[in-house]
Amino acid sequence: MINSLNLNYRMQKRFLLSTFLFIFAIVLAYILLNQTVAEQITQKAAEDITKEISEDYIKKLSKEIVDTEVWNRVKDLPIEKYSLIKLLQDIIAIQIMDRSLPNCEQYVLKVKKPGMYPILQTTSGGRPEIKDWIWLNVDESWRCGATAYGEIGRYPSGVFFISKDGKTKLTKNELKYHVQFKGTMSEVLIEEKIKLYTYFLLPECIARIKFGGIFLSIYPGNKIHK
Repeated sequence: MINSLNLNYRMQKRFLLSTFLFIFAIVLAYILLNQTVAEQITQKAAEDITKEISEDYIKKLSKEIVDTEVWNRVKDLPIEKYSLIKLLQDIIAIQIMDRSLPNCEQYVLKVKKPGMYPILQTTSGGRPEIKDWIWLNVDESWRCGATAYGEIGRYPSGVFFISKDGKTKLTKNELKYHVQFKGTMSEVLIEEKIKLYTYFLLPECIARIKFGGIFLSIYPGNKIHK
């Protein structure tokens, strides 16, 4: 009787184990299948989007809101279509807002002392932190920006950057404020956008890559395309 009960128990245990493995196999197959289907759908969507981003679409997007002068400046930039779309969207967003404040400046912070300079990234709290380092020569650009307050108003203490731990500090000893463009706030913000998106086309960037240096798509002192 006891042997019979043990046998039944073992059979039930095997049955439950087999059932569990069978169900697990079905669930796993379902997940893998769904992943495959999801990947196919994503790929198809990406292909469709790529087809839609035609020269006519880009021109239509820009000419609806972006003025002709701006369009003429950006239409032949040697950047990929996705970047051009994003640039145009950023410019459109600027033009939609009323930013007619005069006497604004688009500037760059240029190197006075050659050496290693920080490459910044954004933290979860929004504060810039040092991601890496890059060697910059005299007159190479560390940061691009726009302001309505001039150098003194933008950097009243003469400090262009200080790290969270206070160990890295960039002042007028290392960098100089150089105005590249003046105009209304909208105009300087558009100019800043164009400079940010075309940073990698600067001669200093091309030369850096040519001699085996690192590639950066944006100024070391700019965290993101803002």
